[in-house]
Amino acid sequence: MGKLSYNDKLRMQTLREQGLIVKAIISSYPGNGRKLSTVKKVCSRVDLTGSAVLHKPGSGRPATAYAYCSLSF
Repeated sequence: MGKLSYNDKLRMQTLREQGLIVKAIISSYPGNGRKLSTVKKVCSRVDLTGSAVLHKPGSGRPATAYAYCSLSF
């Protein structure tokens, strides 16, 4: 299955905040075919940070990062 969309993550976050466990979230959308491990990762992010879609400031690749092969000498 491909990446989760923004809307799918928000749906999972809402269901998790309502107190549903991972298997109940999967069974509420049977047509999606989501893997248990994928839903567990989203739920753990919701439990730890409170959001499934927002990132902590400063996380990710720095803006000044560059690839060595793209430099011209």
